[in-house]
Amino acid sequence: MKIQFSKLGEELVANGIGWLSGLFSVDLLSYFFSIRSWKNGWGLFSRKATVSSATFEIMEWVLTAVIGFVVLLAVSHLVKLFFKNRRKQEELQQK
Repeated sequence: MKIQFSKLGEELVANGIGWLSGLFSVDLLSYFFSIRSWKNGWGLFSRKATVSSATFEIMEWVLTAVIGFVVLLAVSHLVKLFFKNRRKQEELQQK
């Protein structure tokens, strides 16, 4: 039962951090790119690179998926190593 809760904890941490990194990647994307609209003169008065709305949405989805997935895998691996080392330490302390 304890192992099931630790695996659930591992997955929750990895998924949560992966999701948050995906959100931060969207913010990073909007820092470098802007959407053509009347607010920035259809890209004429923008200091950022301007793209169409459809292109921005595609870039947003792809960037979120890729960065979120990579961070999810990295965090999942690190959390598994953490719990594995923790179990070893607990076993050594019991002996």
